[in-house]
Amino acid sequence: MPRPLDSLDATADEKVTSPQSSSDSTEFSESRKRGGGKEELVVAKASTYFSLLLRSGAEPFDYLLFVIGVMAAVGAGVPFPLLAILFGELVDNLNSASESCGGGDTAASFGLQSAVNAKVLSALYVTIASFSLIYVHSFAWSLFGERLVRRLRERYFTALLRQEPAFFDSLEAGEVSSRLAGDLEVIQTGTSEKVGICISSLSYFIAAYAVAFYKDARLTAMLVVVIPAFFTTTTIGGKYVKKFTAGMSDHIAGATGIVAESLANMQIVLAFNASDKLEGIFATQLETARDLGLKKAFASASQLASMFFIGYSANALAFYQGSKHIAAATEGGGETGGTVGAVYTVIFVLLDGKLSPGWPYVSETLTAGM
Repeated sequence: MPRPLDSLDATADEKVTSPQSSSDSTEFSESRKRGGGKEELVVAKASTYFSLLLRSGAEPFDYLLFVIGVMAAVGAGVPFPLLAILFGELVDNLNSASESCGGGDTAASFGLQSAVNAKVLSALYVTIASFSLIYVHSFAWSLFGERLVRRLRERYFTALLRQEPAFFDSLEAGEVSSRLAGDLEVIQTGTSEKVGICISSLSYFIAAYAVAFYKDARLTAMLVVVIPAFFTTTTIGGKYVKKFTAGMSDHIAGATGIVAESLANMQIVLAFNASDKLEGIFATQLETARDLGLKKAFASASQLASMFFIGYSANALAFYQGSKHIAAATEGGGETGGTVGAVYTVIFVLLDGKLSPGWPYVSETLTAGM
């Protein structure tokens, strides 16, 4: 069954051929024939996704949107770690002020007020910058995805019109139109604003760990275990989600083709009394698609639940170990970076922030690309 990506990357004797993609399709076909192994196919699929973003006659405006979207998404990942630093310093100021107020130090109270005012204004400015960057990269990637899908739809339809009539004899009625709508919608899901979210999550990841290692290296080193745990959960969950999504799309396309062909040949169906048989085939296709949809929902829910379990477990570890650092620093045990604000910054920037919600989008983007 033809899929838009396959149709634009396969050779003419296999599936639909898209103009201006003969070199890419030749390389893809040769990689499958030459290696015949899983590694070559994975590399070909990965290169297909990244080449998909700027293919099919991209215009200068598309390149401009791409550059603006990437730069704004990279910048959107930086403000949140800066807010974590400001909040950590506020916690330290409040902690020191509470100790000073216990001794009746009025000058320290006035100094605290000015320091808090300055940090609140800084937090406001950082928040405004974050809002602007998120808005820009979301708008740029959404428009970029819309234009990309429009070009792919036009090229795919043009390639279909160039096929021989024998090509359509092997397909069910309505399958091409179903693929044209459904698969391109999946491509748009993985090439629109979620690309910006993935880039900003990566930028946030780098900035967050840089800040965390600067504030408390020992505590941050303990929390590094969260990275492979999140990555493993995303990889395994994304594999099953992709598998069930592809199967569900195949059966829905088959059911759509049965309906279209039956309605187009209603006299033949009634003449041969085949309505019950076709109805049974149609119901079987829908039941199979429903079962695969339930499995996909279970896989997605399990993936999300595992990620939150890992996050909350890491929170428990961070609070336990952070309290030990603070206690050791209070007792003068030579603990470095063990202030309340430093521990709060590490926990806030690594665990309580928006790092973990970005991982499902990575899986969904790779699913759309493959």
